[in-house]
Amino acid sequence: EQCPAGQVFDFQIVAGYGDEAALTELAEKSDLLTYEFENVDQDVLARVQKRTGVLVPQGVKLLTVTSNRINEKNFLRTHGLPTTDFAKVASPAELKVAVKELGFPAILKTVSGGYDGHGQWDINSEQDVKNMLEKWPKNLLAILEKRVDFVKEISVMVSRDNCDQVKLWPITENQHKN
Repeated sequence: EQCPAGQVFDFQIVAGYGDEAALTELAEKSDLLTYEFENVDQDVLARVQKRTGVLVPQGVKLLTVTSNRINEKNFLRTHGLPTTDFAKVASPAELKVAVKELGFPAILKTVSGGYDGHGQWDINSEQDVKNMLEKWPKNLLAILEKRVDFVKEISVMVSRDNCDQVKLWPITENQHKN
């Protein structure tokens, strides 16, 4: 309720990302809708866009890539960009196979949702595998990623207007604190 945009707009809608009624209300009060991250319910957004006719400049299809870590990695590889080695994990048995293929250390992540450590489990040893198998979440669809040493994490934002003018915003370094 204390979001920055709420300080400068005439109205504010506080609701969950998948709240279709709230998104419909927002669409009806807006010229267009944009989203800034991938945890948007793409089915809800597609229905609201179809029902209200609101413009969604990024489109909804982009979310099928960005909201699914497996789709995202496959997309990047298809376009010649490197990714860490990974494996889809939909069951405890698949976790065992994936760990055997990728080795330690690794990170098990939910395929969708979760960020900044949420929905993630360090898999650095056989004991970590055993612990994960004992507390396996129901209906977990996950991705096991080989851990990669990196110097920094950055965010790159690019926008394009309806005249196809592209703007690259300043690159920022992400700093996470536990």
